[in-house]
Amino acid sequence: MKGLLHSLFILAPILSFAQTKAPVDSMSFYFEFNSHVINFQYPHNSDTKTKLSKLKEPSLVLRAYTDSTGSKEYNLKLAEARLEATKQFLDKTYPKQFSIRTEVAIGEDLSQRSDSDKRRVDIIASHSSKTNSTEIASKKKRTFELNVPIQLKIQFVYGRDEVLKSSYEDIQFLIETLREDPTLYVVLGGHVCCGTDSKNLSGMRADRIKQILVMEGNISGSRINAVGFGNKKPLFVEDSEEHRQANRRVEATFYKK
Repeated sequence: MKGLLHSLFILAPILSFAQTKAPVDSMSFYFEFNSHVINFQYPHNSDTKTKLSKLKEPSLVLRAYTDSTGSKEYNLKLAEARLEATKQFLDKTYPKQFSIRTEVAIGEDLSQRSDSDKRRVDIIASHSSKTNSTEIASKKKRTFELNVPIQLKIQFVYGRDEVLKSSYEDIQFLIETLREDPTLYVVLGGHVCCGTDSKNLSGMRADRIKQILVMEGNISGSRINAVGFGNKKPLFVEDSEEHRQANRRVEATFYKK
């Protein structure tokens, strides 16, 4: 028997990619290769320390990254160590001054930054705003069934894993769905068309969506499995651009353990 039918209302994009944003102070600690020690001989780390001493907002968000070297498992552990080092520094240097609202060890940064810029922990302080972050801009009913793939309207820059702004409504759908039911898990399946997927673009695109859910939605990465299927599961024979475009897609399959 198919899974239970779910229905929900989703928010229009309201996270960091929304047009209306709360004022944000953002700074970072950077790390040497394969290290989780905060080195204050680095000028940018000293600058961050100075900014923290002057910061009035007590609530912080921490996001830890690594470069592209190493396995996913190793990078996640290294990101966790960098996150812990940052928390210990905050607690020791500014006792009781800050509270950690959200902390996420992301692992490899999939952006186009240089590797030296990827070895970091971002420290983000959001200030109050007239627009509440949970304010509903618009509502749209969406349904899904457990264990049944649904197609998402997520588009990328041609040949890359960079997400286009037109995709954020369905990204927000994923975030709100996972937030609403903490017992839900999701498999994100990336698909490409036309020949081989030797560079694993399908997997990179699925990983990119996972990273957005973790970074912007604060969804635990343990609830998200990103898989690249290459061109092995086409929806249509690729005899037209319309069919090729349809085969280039990301699907989401919600399930429960």
